[in-house]
Amino acid sequence: MGSATDSARAGYEDFNRQDFESLLSRMTEDFSWLEAPEIAGPQSVTTREEFARFLRGFGQLWEEFRFEPQELEEAGDEKLYARVHMWGRGKASATDVDLEIHHVWQLRDGLFASMQAYLDEGEARAAAGVEPV
Repeated sequence: MGSATDSARAGYEDFNRQDFESLLSRMTEDFSWLEAPEIAGPQSVTTREEFARFLRGFGQLWEEFRFEPQELEEAGDEKLYARVHMWGRGKASATDVDLEIHHVWQLRDGLFASMQAYLDEGEARAAAGVEPV
């Protein structure tokens, strides 16, 4: 499957193309996702199937939505830090969301086992075990 960085970049591309089957194939069955507490909406899932249901409902809320990775850094213990530009336009409100978010990915056997999102870069870098900028 290549390096964690390559896999993450491809996963973000899958998401942006809404190729959710390809995205899900990069995850373990027990994949867990924990959203940054400051972000409105669902806060967590604990299986790949729950995440698939979340993804299927995404289009009902968002007219457009993209994740653009700005920095990807592999850390020990199969971890990856990602600084990501997130942009979206709500369907009902047509309100734009434009912010920087930080993802910490945990891999297992080359697949993504979990992702935790942070708004604070320092917290995310500490969780991933990468050096602060």
